[in-house]
Amino acid sequence: MVNLTETPAPNFFEGDDGAYYTPLPGVEERCRWCSHWGHQHGLYHRQVLYTSRTALVCGRHVKRDDDWRGVA
Repeated sequence: MVNLTETPAPNFFEGDDGAYYTPLPGVEERCRWCSHWGHQHGLYHRQVLYTSRTALVCGRHVKRDDDWRGVA
């Protein structure tokens, strides 16, 4: 589980794993980490800045500070 914290930029979150995450509402694609369809749990674009390492990961693997759902 990656914990996300808000940055000054809107809809741009810093993960405690050193990567940055942007929510992608309405996108239907498989999660790179678990192969579940992302639209069921929300999908995030994960990027390690200044590298070519990117991935689409679903909301099952991240927890935002402002997440009202809490821990599953």
